[in-house]
Amino acid sequence: MKHLLFLLFLTLTLFFSFELYASEISQANDTTETVREKINRAVTELIEIEEKNFSQKINDFFEPVVEAMGYVLFWDPLEAFGIRDPYIYDDNGNPVYDKNGNHKKQGVPIIVLWLIVGAVFFTFKMRFINIRGFRHSIELIRGKYDKPGDKGEVSHFQALTTALSATVGLGNIASVAIAIAIGGPGATFWMIIAGLFGMSSKFVECTLGVKYRKIDKSGQVSGGPMYYLSRALKKRKLGVLGKILAAIFAVLIMGCSFGGGNMFQANQAFSQLALFFPFMEDKGA
Repeated sequence: MKHLLFLLFLTLTLFFSFELYASEISQANDTTETVREKINRAVTELIEIEEKNFSQKINDFFEPVVEAMGYVLFWDPLEAFGIRDPYIYDDNGNPVYDKNGNHKKQGVPIIVLWLIVGAVFFTFKMRFINIRGFRHSIELIRGKYDKPGDKGEVSHFQALTTALSATVGLGNIASVAIAIAIGGPGATFWMIIAGLFGMSSKFVECTLGVKYRKIDKSGQVSGGPMYYLSRALKKRKLGVLGKILAAIFAVLIMGCSFGGGNMFQANQAFSQLALFFPFMEDKGA
């Protein structure tokens, strides 16, 4: 009897010992997994913090500059002087609100007015050169006026294709799609009108670029707004203003080339690629 009680006691002791040991091992494994997860999470957060710090530094540097430029370029003079109500209403005269509950508004930025006034002015000043010179422009492209001994590095047709390569994707595809998506089909009509008047602005810009360009001894051509702003205004005794405007344009065009010419194009190309290959969706910068 004593032996049976001893065996029973030994069996129960071993059973509870094994149970306690197994419980400790399980808790230890859970603790190990928890510590491992915490370490991995901490490393991931450190990597994200480093990436955010780098991108945040860039964002912090450009954000005040962009905000200041946006305040100036997108200032609405018609609203400021009470000429036009920028708020949007439906057909019944009720205000239209966005998703956040704010009253929608559509202003007329000063940059848009400036481009419209300039294009209309040049159209009348040049006696509708956008219409009169259309036939002549086709003859130029065909090479009717090309001469082997003329100064320059490219032909008329090469200059046209170079200009188109920088405007077709961003200006004539993406921007048109965005304009129609925001303004509806009616935006197409106004884009056509803007294009017709814009031809006069482009004619004046190109004419000034050719007139005030520089050609060095080796025949290399340098030109553009930064040249005719400084050189043309200098002839009108506004040399200091011309240099300031030329410097501003040079800085802004660099930002435009990086932002619109590279970042936007690369982003759109990657978006199209990720559309067909979903596994790449989270791999972009």
